[in-house]
Amino acid sequence: MTKTTESKWRAWIEEQESSGLTVREFAARHDLSPATVYWWRSRLRRRSADALDLVPVEVVEVVAKATERPPAIEIVLRDDIVLRLPRGFDDGDLGRVLAALARSC
Repeated sequence: MTKTTESKWRAWIEEQESSGLTVREFAARHDLSPATVYWWRSRLRRRSADALDLVPVEVVEVVAKATERPPAIEIVLRDDIVLRLPRGFDDGDLGRVLAALARSC
């Protein structure tokens, strides 16, 4: 899928939603298949839901006790939520964890 195609469909979906027309009415006016309009609307909503919102991040130095090995990454989401990731943590797993946290916040 090209960015042009996605942009075109995003504009059509926004136009349909603000038009007050049903998907079928809008599709008929623009010579589109209603099924295709529904598919694109669903796809674009999923993509929006999957996108992570950016939040401020503060980088701090973690001082560990001499007997402790500090985590490779520590993420403080709020005072009550701290995510500590061990060394060797899989990047794909991190992406899934962050996506799940973004949906729950």
